[in-house]
Amino acid sequence: MTFLHSQYLHLLWLGLIPVALWLFRRKAKRVQVSTLLFFRTLAREHQESAWLRRLKKIFSLLLTLLVILLAVLALARPFREGGGDTPKSLVVLLDCSASMDAKDADGKTRLDVAKEVLRDRLNALPENIITSLVVYGSEAEVMQSRSTNRRELLRMIDQAQAVPEEDHPEEALVVARRLAALDAPAEIWYASDRAFSKEEAASGLGAGVDGDAPAAAIKPGEAEPRQRFIDVALKEPLNAGITGFQIRPAPLARNRFDVFVEVSASSANKAPMEITLEARLDGNPRGLREFELKPGESTRIILPVEGGRGQRLEMEMRSANDCLGWDNVVLAALPETKPLVVAWLAESPDPFVELALTSLLAEERIQILKGGVKDWPMKEKPDVYVFENWLPTPWPTDRPALVLNPPRSEGPIHAKKLERAVPYDAVRAVQPEHPVLFRVTSNRAAVTQTTVLNVSDTLETLWMAGNEPVLAAGEAGGQRLVVTAFQPSRSEQLALLSAFPLLVGNAIYWCAEQAETLASLQPHHPGEVIPVAPGIVKWRVWDGVSIHDVSQEAGSGWMDLSYVGLFEDSKGRAQSSLLLSMRETDIPSVNADATAPDASNDKGVKWAGGGNWSTTLLWLALGILLLESWLFHRHAVY
Repeated sequence: MTFLHSQYLHLLWLGLIPVALWLFRRKAKRVQVSTLLFFRTLAREHQESAWLRRLKKIFSLLLTLLVILLAVLALARPFREGGGDTPKSLVVLLDCSASMDAKDADGKTRLDVAKEVLRDRLNALPENIITSLVVYGSEAEVMQSRSTNRRELLRMIDQAQAVPEEDHPEEALVVARRLAALDAPAEIWYASDRAFSKEEAASGLGAGVDGDAPAAAIKPGEAEPRQRFIDVALKEPLNAGITGFQIRPAPLARNRFDVFVEVSASSANKAPMEITLEARLDGNPRGLREFELKPGESTRIILPVEGGRGQRLEMEMRSANDCLGWDNVVLAALPETKPLVVAWLAESPDPFVELALTSLLAEERIQILKGGVKDWPMKEKPDVYVFENWLPTPWPTDRPALVLNPPRSEGPIHAKKLERAVPYDAVRAVQPEHPVLFRVTSNRAAVTQTTVLNVSDTLETLWMAGNEPVLAAGEAGGQRLVVTAFQPSRSEQLALLSAFPLLVGNAIYWCAEQAETLASLQPHHPGEVIPVAPGIVKWRVWDGVSIHDVSQEAGSGWMDLSYVGLFEDSKGRAQSSLLLSMRETDIPSVNADATAPDASNDKGVKWAGGGNWSTTLLWLALGILLLESWLFHRHAVY
């Protein structure tokens, strides 16, 4: 038997007070009275023997001393050391990612339910258990490390808040296992709306944060920490959200942008959802779409938007009984894009290719560096290479490339020149939703094939002419490529239609999406740390319910994104921070195989007794006080 707060044991000296009062009590005096009849009927003790009265007084003293003893022991908080397989420590993993903000019919979030379950379970544990708390969203954070201060642990759990971030539980599991290994044997409790997948569990068991270090220093022969999942998922979730968003300048159109939006429904939905998607520019409506999404279904929408730099674009998705708000709104600013630097290298330039590039040049969207075979290799690195009727040796892998009518194979391009060109009256779009074919009228295009393409696994066919691919796009070794197998000047109608300039413009912009010039158009995600101009950062924040303004100090030139919304630094550069996570939008339903939130704690390893002894001792002391009072009044025990 040991005590958590043994400093309170010195209070046992308080027992000397009732002992002193009992030893030095006033003795009865003899007083002469006129009659004894009245006194003989007052109390029955005058009819009892002297030894019985003395025994009652001793019993009253013992009850008083016992009350003091129990009160002091309760303050000292005794506990009994467990033996055998009894866990010595506990690590609590608390999921605070975006999906934990999903609300049920009563308005309770998943995090609120997790807090209630953890509070009840922790209050039932022995006080000598060493506890740690790890909360995680996109990153794991240790809120309490190896402490027996249960009150502080409960306070930190109550203070935990959900954040609009995608969860990465494998990192949190690695941290939890390292903490558990310090005080083995141990248990790990993780409260979340989704259980660890096999891959995440394997990552937490076998690798460290850096991927090459062991997850925990488990001693030889020591048992692995037992893991318990506390499932707080909704029984019948209903959710849909925006999982994809991108703004791209529209080719051949000044001050016009194409907005790509992907809306997805949770696979756990019990029924299809009626969705309304509204676009607003500076608060003014610019478009409205209504559609239905079945469980697990996604749809992509392209909205043309005309506006100038700095105008605020808002995309809001609305649906009845939607349980998560963070994925319903997108805030972005229409950007001012820098011209793309395009290097056009051709052995025999096609006049219609030059016309298509010139049309883009007129809109000040691209800057063309024109050259020939003699200009390779180039001293100035462009954003995109355009190779026409020629391929460099060796193949450059540092930039994306648009390859027009390749004469031979080189690098990831597998082609062979035809001796005789083959005309086709029409082409068939195999991937009509691909960004390269956006707003391109494929059914009116007539092409003359001059090259045979061997489409590899890295490229996908976009156009087919007869049985031959004549347009392909994809990635090879991280390099984006678009390849054509026809010559515009020899293709009937194609060069005279707007389809070809649009095709060239789309191909250039698609290839250059990862280029630094278009990087400002890509949204960030909460949880990222990005460089900003030092000073005050102004936010237009969506909190899941409403849009409001907040400010944030970025004195060091770096800022941790913690909101969903639009922000502008001290130099006026506007960027977006958006959730855009299919994992968080796909709200899971309760796992029937997992431990229910209200399940008892009697499965698996038995915890050591003594956790609630203080409360028991206090109730016992109160019961003795009531017993002594009843004996005093009923049986004259004093």
